[in-house]
Order: sequence, then C-alpha cells, then structure tokens
Amino acid sequence: MMLLNESLDVIRISAMWIVLLLLCYGVSLRLARLLKQHIIAHPIVITTSLMLFLSQFINTDVNVVMDYLDPVAYLLGPLTVGLALPVYNQLAVLRQLGFKVLIPILLGGILAPLSSYSVLYVLGAEYSWQMTMLTKSITTPFAMDTATMLGGIAGLAAVFVIITGIVGVMALPILNRVLRINEGKVNGLVLGTIAHGIGTAKAVQLSEQAGAFASLALCVNGITTAITLSVLLG
Repeated sequence: MMLLNESLDVIRISAMWIVLLLLCYGVSLRLARLLKQHIIAHPIVITTSLMLFLSQFINTDVNVVMDYLDPVAYLLGPLTVGLALPVYNQLAVLRQLGFKVLIPILLGGILAPLSSYSVLYVLGAEYSWQMTMLTKSITTPFAMDTATMLGGIAGLAAVFVIITGIVGVMALPILNRVLRINEGKVNGLVLGTIAHGIGTAKAVQLSEQAGAFASLALCVNGITTAITLSVLLG
C-alpha cells in the first residue's frame, strides 16, 4: 500500500509539472504572437525561463523537475520521426536534386562545429567543453547522448544547442539580404543543418518546402555527425 501511495504521489507531481509546462508554453506562444514572432520572444526561451523561475519559486531542484517531465521528453523521439512527413511531400523535388542536396548538409555539419571547437581549443578551454561544443549543431537528443559518449557535458550540450538554434534563426534574414537569396530549399537546408530543431520549426513557418528541406538536413546532419564523432573520438 505504501509503494502504491508513493507511486500515486509521483504521478500527481509529474502531472502537475507537465500542466505547468503546457501553461508556460501557452503563455510563450501568446507573447510571441504579441511581439510578432520576434526572436527574443522565442517560445523555447520564454518557456525555459518560466520553468526555471517556477522551480526556484517552488524550491525544487531543476534535475528533479526534469525527472518529472520525462514523459514529455520521451515524445522527442516520435516527434523527430514525424519530421519525415514534409520530406515525403517534397520527394519529387528531392529526386530532381539528387545527391547535390547532401553536399551543403555535410559541409555545414562539418564546418559549423569545427569552427566553434577551434575557438575553445585556442582559448584553452576544458576538454569536456571542447567535446560538448562539437555537438552544438545537432538536435538535442543526439547532442546530449553524443556529448556524454565523448566525455562532454549533456546538460551543457542542450544549452549550446538552444543558443545555436536561436542565433541561426536570427542570422538567416541577414544572410538573405546580404546574399540576395530567399528560396525555400536554401533556407530549409541552412536552418536544418545549422539551427537543428529550432531552425526546423522556423522553416516550417516559412513554407512547406523550407520545412521539408530543414527536416532532411536536421536528420542527415544529426545522424552523420553523431556517428562520425563517436567513431573518431569515442
């Protein structure tokens, strides 16, 4: 009976934090609409900030909160698989481009983490930070697992991923103006390769084609980077 009561308590507390998370996300979406989708009001940033505030207000350790939110984290896997739908809808365009579409994904996936890693290496940062930085351009689940395998810090990898995604989304309009390029295929490849999940979410807002190419870039870059880093450094 005692074990049953403890299990029910865990379920109640977990449900409470999931409800709070959904409420925070709803507030974040509302705020983003009021600010016309400005990058500083990105729902992920606002939701994270609100949840951190609540955890401190309720005096609950963040790691404990994350344990209670495990059911939500579990949905990241099926959600990633669901990104295949827009790719399927753009199969005709992908067949036309062939292997040419993989070249920018692979180049971007190599150059983006190496440039950041080089800065930390030159500055003499700790080895764990260097290894963590190598995972900054792949989606959160891949980044956290890969960072752990390489001797990095899983929690810090998630932070790097979020910051990279936000910066990537912010930089895209500037690049479009400078390079005078504003095509769905190009935007999708850039956002999916460099800005992972956050960039893919933005690409879906731009157009179905941008979302499809971003989803493809996200998956290809994430898988190839995780495997390559694990083989070379693991």
